[in-house]
Amino acid sequence: MTTGYRDEDLEILRQRLEMRERQIDAVHRVSAALFSKGDLDSILRETLHVGLEVMGAPVGSILLYDKDRRRLIFRYVVGKSALIGLEIDPEEDINGKAATAFRTGKSLLTINTRTESYNARFDRAMGFHTESIMTIPLKIMGGETIGVMQALNKAGSEFSEDDQELMEIVGSLAATSIMNFRLAEEAKLAAVARAMGDLGHDIKNSLTPVETTVSTTLDAFVFPLFEDIENIDLNESASVEECHERVLSLMEPLREWIPEMQQAMADGCGDIREMVSEIADYIKGAQATNMQRRDIGLVIQEKLRRLRVVAQNRRVTLHIEGLTEAPCFPFDSRLVGRAISNLIHNALNAIKDAVMKGELDFRREGYNIWLKLSTNQEGEFPVGNYCLLEVQDDGPGIPDVVLESLFTPHTISTTIGGTGIGTRFIKSVADSHGGEVGVVSERGKGARFWLKLPLEQEITIR
Repeated sequence: MTTGYRDEDLEILRQRLEMRERQIDAVHRVSAALFSKGDLDSILRETLHVGLEVMGAPVGSILLYDKDRRRLIFRYVVGKSALIGLEIDPEEDINGKAATAFRTGKSLLTINTRTESYNARFDRAMGFHTESIMTIPLKIMGGETIGVMQALNKAGSEFSEDDQELMEIVGSLAATSIMNFRLAEEAKLAAVARAMGDLGHDIKNSLTPVETTVSTTLDAFVFPLFEDIENIDLNESASVEECHERVLSLMEPLREWIPEMQQAMADGCGDIREMVSEIADYIKGAQATNMQRRDIGLVIQEKLRRLRVVAQNRRVTLHIEGLTEAPCFPFDSRLVGRAISNLIHNALNAIKDAVMKGELDFRREGYNIWLKLSTNQEGEFPVGNYCLLEVQDDGPGIPDVVLESLFTPHTISTTIGGTGIGTRFIKSVADSHGGEVGVVSERGKGARFWLKLPLEQEITIR
């Protein structure tokens, strides 16, 4: 009985099957290698080693294109490591296979360098002889070429079209992985940039009480004291003891103010020191949400102590309600404390800005900010089992165009010097706690911001 196949046909089928098995094996190995690596150098190393091994080639390299320098740069090399860091100008290197493959986006098979032209510059520099070359462009989705992979001097035979097909598969996986790595790094940098913006905004907020305290100390105490002392008439019949008592009396208001000034300065500097430390954590990638069971009322009181001088200076009265009613529950006191500061600062700045613009009438009696804390320990979050923090003011209210953008990446600010970073940060704090945030406002009738946090969280200390 015959099968209808000739021996030659069976041999061709066997070779194709073997080739497919090599391709599948290469895909599995490259995929496993690429997706288990966390840095670009490891990705390049594993890609090249696997590619050369399945090709049976002892020497090879990966070159990546640097858009700023407009050069192909040897990033990883097997067999000629001295090439690492050397550059090729793909526009000027007319005979070079790597440059040609990069320019055209097409693979090149150089079976024999004795009969086919190639750029021998690197051979001469390295004391090496290239006999055959397979050059594969590394292309990402959309067709953009980001680099080149080469295999040299296949052992025992010549490079074939099957080898080229296999190497193109490896190159495609490598290009995708390299691009994904770059996008991930860009996303990390963008996240760090956003974090730096948040921290820079809050550092500026933390400087405000310090600046206000210094200004109040000078304007309300130091300068008047100097003036009063200068006005003491030493020619009067008063005795030295009486002059001494007079000076002590003049100094008494400043003496009473100093402890509050010291506390405000220490609080502001402490906040700034903490946020500078956070910058280092962000850069190292170590920043994390730190959930610990705390008394949120104490955290709020601490933040309000820092802001009372600023509020008084702007003729704003802070009204506090419910700070002792909330149970201790897990939250990140650092992040929630900064969110509280942002909410109060936003209200203070909105009132100040509206008065300066003439959008809010000057009130002799001043303005108000109400901070209310309440809890619902029944049911499930978000309907129940929550702690609710509300900050309301009797300022100008929020324009509709701004209201629609709040808590989004495209937040708009209409206050002088405003960036919208504060409200974006508050949203990020709510998200990191699995909570919710919102605002209700009507033009001319102030605004009410609220932050709702679940009372049940996994306690983490990182």
